Amino acid sequence: MKENEKDKLRQSTPIKTNSTDDNPNQKRNKSNPNLSHEVILTQTIYQLRIILIGDSNVGKTSLVNRFMGYDFESNYKCTISADFKIKSISISSEIGAELTVWDTCGQERFRSMTRQYFKDAQGIVLVYDVGELESFNNLSVWLKEIKNNSNKDPEIVLVGNKIDLEDRKVTKEKGMRFAEKNNLMYVESSSKEGINVDSPFEKLATALVNKIKENPEYNLNKNEGNKNYDDRNLIEKNREKEVKCC
Repeated sequence: MKENEKDKLRQSTPIKTNSTDDNPNQKRNKSNPNLSHEVILTQTIYQLRIILIGDSNVGKTSLVNRFMGYDFESNYKCTISADFKIKSISISSEIGAELTVWDTCGQERFRSMTRQYFKDAQGIVLVYDVGELESFNNLSVWLKEIKNNSNKDPEIVLVGNKIDLEDRKVTKEKGMRFAEKNNLMYVESSSKEGINVDSPFEKLATALVNKIKENPEYNLNKNEGNKNYDDRNLIEKNREKEVKCC
């Protein structure tokens, strides 16, 4: 078997670890005791690809960095198109997930470059700023982008970010109605205060694992027409210069 065929097989198949040792120091998630940010060695691990999208400055980079365990910062740099990070979480005592999380730039002038990341995304975190009405009004534009550019039928969670702001322009009820109308999961968060920064990713991971268990063909790397697709290669291809973003 050729090396690239071996890589594809490893990426598209759930991984069952060999060790039978349990981890007594496993850190449980307070909001859901079945979820953890450490993987038990006896788990079957599902590899999942998730992207964050939404207007510029809604807090996408802050949200993913908080999920990864970093402190909040008011300003971040991101690449022109996207950047990605990887994190493993536990969904249950038997199942874990390795998340490759793409943080895309929301600026309109880079939209054509970020569309390529929709192609094989299984899960999407669609973010708006509850203090910026325009970012909420543009959600329909982002849903259209998903429909036109995704090869899969992605699970989507809508995130109303920056709920720490005093001058809120979009109510929780309005966000929930939009999510319900478009069949989206819904979360409100504050990257600054660390409120619900894990929840969007946990909801997606749980939904995606259930989806894959029901339909094994919904795996990580089908990549029809793109045999050389690789996260590291894709990010290096577009890493030409940096801009202020998100």
